[in-house]
Amino acid sequence: MTADEAAAALDVSKDEIVRWCETSEAPPLHIWQGLVRMLDEIRLSAEEAAKSADLDHLEADDLNSIRLTVPGQAASEFDGPKRAATALAVATLARVFV
Repeated sequence: MTADEAAAALDVSKDEIVRWCETSEAPPLHIWQGLVRMLDEIRLSAEEAAKSADLDHLEADDLNSIRLTVPGQAASEFDGPKRAATALAVATLARVFV
């Protein structure tokens, strides 16, 4: 997720994001809570993607073309959370082949 995406998702300025990343100053509690909510959305999206997969007809190559949308108005606009949810879904589905 870019600093701009994080700032928009967490409703803070980009300067605050950069300061928290580049200094020892910790973000306030409400920012951590926002990150936890975002992570929960990503995890749930990945789990739903894995549940909705047609495992009876899944081929290993299919894991290369998984695309999903992160639910929630704010998070669904960002590429970072979408990539993270997709990666989690692929990892969940890949367990079928192991």
